[in-house]
Amino acid sequence: MYGNPYPTTYPGIYQPYPGGPAQTGGQPQNQPQNGGQTAGYICRPVTSREEAVASAVDFLGPGTIMPDFSHGMIYFKRFNPNSGGAEFFDFSVQPPPQAQAQPQAAPASPAYDAREDIEGLRNEFAVLRGELEEIKKAGQKRTGGKAVEQ
Repeated sequence: MYGNPYPTTYPGIYQPYPGGPAQTGGQPQNQPQNGGQTAGYICRPVTSREEAVASAVDFLGPGTIMPDFSHGMIYFKRFNPNSGGAEFFDFSVQPPPQAQAQPQAAPASPAYDAREDIEGLRNEFAVLRGELEEIKKAGQKRTGGKAVEQ
């Protein structure tokens, strides 16, 4: 007699027309509750690559982003329904090329001047030529005035 005339209703939820036409405005009554988290990427800090590889993957989520601040890496792991396995990606944190400091150049040393080396080679060549002439003269004296041909 005093029972619930609408057995499909739940206490605390307002349902003006149980079993009647569908609601046309407002929010739907049966929203899944996810504990205050919004749907999206999960961010979970890790301390090493091994920890990131061993972490569990969410089969229904878009993936898990795992920053490793001590090693300057960011890992991403997600489930691939096409292959039935987990995909793992790793990214390194690098400064942009413009921000990299240029190594300081040593004080400008004098530019290489090939003339000094060429002059040194000429002097050595002149010395060797002089020694060769002396050897030829010595050979002519032994053979009776004629140079020995080789």
